[in-house]
Amino acid sequence: MRITKLDGLRGIFSFMIIFFHYDNRILPEFVSQNFVKNGAWIFVEFFFVLSGYVISYNYDNLSTKNEFWIYLKKRFIRLYPLLFFTIMVYFLFELLGSTILKSFINTPETVPSLILATIDSLLFTNSTPIFGDTDGGMNSPSWSISAEMISYIVFGLATIYLSKKNKTIFYICLILVSMSILLKFKPPVNYFFLRAFVSFSLGYLLFKVSKFRIPFKDWMEYLIPIALLLVMYMIHDNTFGLAHFNGNFTINIIFFFSILMLLKTDGTITRILDSPFVQFLGKISYSVYLNHLLIITVLPRFFFKILKIEQNTYTEVGVLIFLCILILVYSALTYKYIELKGSKFLKSKLLKR
Repeated sequence: MRITKLDGLRGIFSFMIIFFHYDNRILPEFVSQNFVKNGAWIFVEFFFVLSGYVISYNYDNLSTKNEFWIYLKKRFIRLYPLLFFTIMVYFLFELLGSTILKSFINTPETVPSLILATIDSLLFTNSTPIFGDTDGGMNSPSWSISAEMISYIVFGLATIYLSKKNKTIFYICLILVSMSILLKFKPPVNYFFLRAFVSFSLGYLLFKVSKFRIPFKDWMEYLIPIALLLVMYMIHDNTFGLAHFNGNFTINIIFFFSILMLLKTDGTITRILDSPFVQFLGKISYSVYLNHLLIITVLPRFFFKILKIEQNTYTEVGVLIFLCILILVYSALTYKYIELKGSKFLKSKLLKR
């Protein structure tokens, strides 16, 4: 199942992650100090909520171990070609920088630590403490792919072993337990699978709630950006000292109701999300998400340190725009030649009948 407007939203939010990771030191102050830019990490939670909904919609009737195994292979096929490609590209860059071009790397790593981080990412374990703290693994945004895969496994097991009623109870309990740990201990990256548990579980509950007839009006779509900006400001401002709570729970509730509303409406925001360019962003969003960090880490240094371009508002904005275009072009290529062709190859090997 594909809901095009939600694909469009995924595309926009994947681009927001670029701005979050972009180095504030090479941005004009009016951008670098903006609460939207610095709070854009919360959009990862949207990906988890949406994933929980879509997976539940498509696989809520798994009933046998064989169906579970086929389901997992399909998830692996979808994620792994691009994950493997980007991890290896990032590893080669880090290896080159840490052994030959040390002056180009802020904190060169030892070769064993690079290999460990790479293995951690390739095994989908870099959102867990299994290999210790590898700081998100190789290509740090890939921690969320680890958390996603773990959520897929939990979903599949819950689906084949629990009744529909008990499954709902299970996900409510999983939210409560995960939230309690997140709020009490504020764990590091290698426990971020808990963030996915909260959001993915809400995605499953969203799937259940979306079956009811709810009389949303088209104009209510305008509440979505208003609510997002309000909660992002509350996280930035630490309103009532609840920044951590709002970042781990309140924003998930906003994403829950935003997706629910978009499922029931057909207003102006829907038409924007269904526009060709936004749909293009949605199509390549996975590539944008896993490609961007290396590009925005390396190339600004090349422009401002190697070529010694003078830093000012115009050059900083110009480099940012250029890199965004480059990420779009590069991601369109990896979508076509890595995601699609890689998935086709794995399907031929893993889904033989």
